[in-house]
Amino acid sequence: MDRAFERMICTKYRSLSSAFDERPRRLWAGAEARAAGRGGVAAVARATGLAHTTIRRGVQELASGRKIGPRRTRKPGGGRKALTILDTDLVKAMELLVEPATRG
Repeated sequence: MDRAFERMICTKYRSLSSAFDERPRRLWAGAEARAAGRGGVAAVARATGLAHTTIRRGVQELASGRKIGPRRTRKPGGGRKALTILDTDLVKAMELLVEPATRG
């Protein structure tokens, strides 16, 4: 891929990146890589700083033919668990640190 293509991708990405969360970013990068053809994944990765695996996953999602509509970004149960779930004594320990007279 030539530098002009990478500059164009970089400009597009900078314009759109604030509107993206994980999934739309991955799908957009995958679409750009697919449109570029051979070497597209590497060119999009260089232009955006996204990981090759992220872009390849976007290409695969687009190729799967599944409907691309609104849905959860993460699978149910994904992400960090709340600290109060991981440590059931945390709230009690925090309350012991605070003087009863300082509660407001």
